[in-house]
Amino acid sequence: MRPLKLTMQAFGAYAKSETIDFTELGQERIFVISGKTGAGKSTIFDAISFAIFGRANTNEREGFSLRSHYASAEDLTEVSLEFLLRDVRYLVRRIPQQDVPKKRGEGMTTVTAKAELYELDGSEERLLASSVRDVGAKMEEVIQLNVDQFRQILMIPQGEFRELLVAESREKEAILQRLAHTHFYQLIENQLWNQQKEQEQQVRLLRAKVAGITQEAFDEEALAGKTAHDIELMFGERLNLEQEMMNGLQEQVEFAKQKAEITAKNVTLAEEKIAEWEQLTKLRVEKIELDKLAEKCDQDQQAINLARKAGAIMDQDALCLQLKQQLDELRLEEKQVLGALENKEEALENAVLEIEKLKEMEQEYMAWIKKQELLQSMEVKVTRALALQQELTQKSEDHQRLTHILERLIKKEHTLLEQSEKLTDRSRFVQESKLRQVEAKQLMMEISQKEAQIATEIKKWEQKQAWQTELVILERHFSIAERQFKEAEARYVALDEKWQQEQVASLALKLVEGDACPVCGSLEHPHLAIETSGVVKAEVEATRKDQLEKNDVAKEIATKIEQKKWQIEQIEYVSEEPFQALKEQQDVCAKELAKIEQEQARLEAFLTEENKLEEQVALNKQETSEVVAQKIKTQQAYEKVRQAVDTTQTTYSLLLEGVPEEFRNLAVFYEQQKNLTEQISAFELRKESVESVYNESKEGHLKAVSAREAAEKAVLKADSALAAQRTIFKDIMVANGFVDYVSYQRAILSEEILAEKERFVRDYEQQYHFVSERLKEMEGKLNESEQPDLIALRQLDVEAKRSYHEKAEQYMRQKETVRKLSDLSEQFMKYLNETSEAEKGYADIGYLADMARGKNNRRLTFERFVLATFLDTILLRANGRLKKMTNGRFQLNRKKEKSKGNVQSGLELEVYDEYTGLERHVKTLSGGESFKTSLALALALAEVVQEMSGGISLETMFIDEGFGTLDPESLEVAVECLLETQESGRLVGIISHVPELKERISSRLEVTATNHGSTTKFFVQGL
Repeated sequence: MRPLKLTMQAFGAYAKSETIDFTELGQERIFVISGKTGAGKSTIFDAISFAIFGRANTNEREGFSLRSHYASAEDLTEVSLEFLLRDVRYLVRRIPQQDVPKKRGEGMTTVTAKAELYELDGSEERLLASSVRDVGAKMEEVIQLNVDQFRQILMIPQGEFRELLVAESREKEAILQRLAHTHFYQLIENQLWNQQKEQEQQVRLLRAKVAGITQEAFDEEALAGKTAHDIELMFGERLNLEQEMMNGLQEQVEFAKQKAEITAKNVTLAEEKIAEWEQLTKLRVEKIELDKLAEKCDQDQQAINLARKAGAIMDQDALCLQLKQQLDELRLEEKQVLGALENKEEALENAVLEIEKLKEMEQEYMAWIKKQELLQSMEVKVTRALALQQELTQKSEDHQRLTHILERLIKKEHTLLEQSEKLTDRSRFVQESKLRQVEAKQLMMEISQKEAQIATEIKKWEQKQAWQTELVILERHFSIAERQFKEAEARYVALDEKWQQEQVASLALKLVEGDACPVCGSLEHPHLAIETSGVVKAEVEATRKDQLEKNDVAKEIATKIEQKKWQIEQIEYVSEEPFQALKEQQDVCAKELAKIEQEQARLEAFLTEENKLEEQVALNKQETSEVVAQKIKTQQAYEKVRQAVDTTQTTYSLLLEGVPEEFRNLAVFYEQQKNLTEQISAFELRKESVESVYNESKEGHLKAVSAREAAEKAVLKADSALAAQRTIFKDIMVANGFVDYVSYQRAILSEEILAEKERFVRDYEQQYHFVSERLKEMEGKLNESEQPDLIALRQLDVEAKRSYHEKAEQYMRQKETVRKLSDLSEQFMKYLNETSEAEKGYADIGYLADMARGKNNRRLTFERFVLATFLDTILLRANGRLKKMTNGRFQLNRKKEKSKGNVQSGLELEVYDEYTGLERHVKTLSGGESFKTSLALALALAEVVQEMSGGISLETMFIDEGFGTLDPESLEVAVECLLETQESGRLVGIISHVPELKERISSRLEVTATNHGSTTKFFVQGL
């Protein structure tokens, strides 16, 4: 990846839009980025990283902190990068999340993050992705690096250049994991470990099942000293014995069953005979009861005969009742018709009275009509007068409004003249403030330099005190960690011995008498090991892990103690002043600086309005001219409105001369006109209603008279018909044998009662016949027989059944015992075989898991082995450059011997010193030596990653670190190494303040800081 053009707007130290065109370098492949501290050199690296990955090159600069403090509110923070990758040009644009002023109203609104990625083909742009997530994924796909890899091998920020060199083994492991993507090998380790735990759990589960089966089948005394083969024989012998017992019980059950069936049959026959005797007794009782009901049956038969005769004349009786009901209804209707006739006569009389009242009001109605015509003739004048009155009111309001406006404009004119005088005085004060600001800046710069020198000395003293305190704490922690390690080691040794004893007991469980022992080869096994402690392998491994972790902690603390001592020795003081005197000087400087800064801030705030002052003067003049013009225009409008008010008032007075005084009040006029109209309408509506009611009453009276006559005729006709039918009913009643109407009513029965009596007579005759015949039959059948002893027979039957059930239950229990024992025997053999197979699998997978997790001679995990190989390749390349930069003195080596009890070893680095012939830790290197080593390591890392990753293109490297620690000779060698790197076409950018580096490298990017933001410019030899 090679950057072509970087554009930053409102980003970091850059307020406006700043573009860095890397194509200006031409054929140059190495350049220096120079500028004052805080000018924005590292911001360039942040911008490139943010454009590619959406994250700055340093973790401290993220989110809202990316926005420039110099930027104006309307400028959005934005970064775009045009770069070349594998001969394809790309353009990526990003806008971070930020707060901007609202377009309407006050306050801020949040702009969400945006991103776009284009492929450039000449002047055409082809969109590849248009969201933050899609652009991030597409960029990693195109570049084939994530942000961590990018920081480590392409753009190394401040503070991270030496990270890979001096990092602890675990930290180095994390770095190399990110670069080499070795998480896959760790997944293999975890999978093997999980499979080992699963297999171990399965073995333990199967062993527990075998033990549970044997304990369920036999007691502990019987199992004492028995092998698996002995237990298998015990199952066979026990099963045969239980089977013989079950067969004997089965024969006893068959005999008891036959005996129970015979006794049950005898009880059944006896119960049938007893039932026949009981039936005979019941029939005799029923015969007596039927004889008692004979008289009632005769009475019901007579009632049935009379009811049938009464039923023959019921239709005639019903006809008479119907005619009587019709007569009553007609008489009631006649009474209602007479009442309605009286109401109609009264309504007709009331309607006649209303007609007479209306005739009396006719004259008053005609007067209302004449008065209405008079008001209508004056309505035009009154309406015109109303319009003029409204117009007069409106013009009066305009007159008053213009008066207020004119007064306000005159007052504003005076105010603007006063403001003009104040602005003139303010302009004079601005010029004086500029001179004071220049003097304050110079003084503040001098005090700041002095304060910085004092702060540096105080910081060194405080740092030394803090490190000495940390050293005491570390030594205390080391004592605790060393004691905890020894305790953990003792626990592990004790638990491991118990675990070994458990393994021996597990092996003893599978020994067979006569077979050779796999440990000692003996064919006899008189004293087998017994599992007693119940220790599991997981506990042993947990204790071992705890021991190793505590050892790591102790060693890590010891290393930190040595580092801390070395750091304390490196601190050097420039000033010989005591600490308290330095603090007092610092306080004095701080107070003076605060006072000057306060004055500077006040002047700065005042001078920021300098540009606005001229605008205010011009605006004041313009506004004064506009106010004078408005005043003249308003005076003209005022005179015009005043004349219109006078004219309208005159016209209004002339118009009202022809209108009576009582109607000049427009409200009274319209009120009287409205009341008169309502009176006329009410009279006309009342007249129409009264005439309608009169006509309806007259018509209703005539209809009521006709209805009365018809009702009287209907009553006479119904009365005659009822008398004729009553005569016919009396003749029929006497002919059927009824003396009077009362005897007829008594003979009448409802259909339900008649049917019930007929059913009773019929059922009685049938039941009497059945009982008589059945009684005769049973007496002949039981004449010479006796009743059996049912109680004795039932007692014998109960005893036989109880005996049968007891035998059957014994048989079923024995059968279940045989089945259960057979199942246990089968399960024992099954789980015994499965246990053997599981133990074989556990041995295989356990060996692989232990090897992958570092339990080997090298104390290396599978992933660490791969990482160590990766690191060896990097060191091989790095040593070539390191030997050149150090004149063959230093060589980087990976520490290969295993650490005592430490499975996390294998990635530590040591440096071999030709001067001493000894190896030492890389942290003992000086600042310059450390930088050379880090540079060689970084260059080698970039080459190896590019080779191993295939499609990754690493055509660029930016370094923001450490050339100031090199002496001139070392600096020359380091630059030569970088120049060799750029010979392969790689672009190298270096941030440095070292003058010798600027002289050695002809091309540079100069970053200039101003109080309005920073700017950049390329200086290339020959241009």
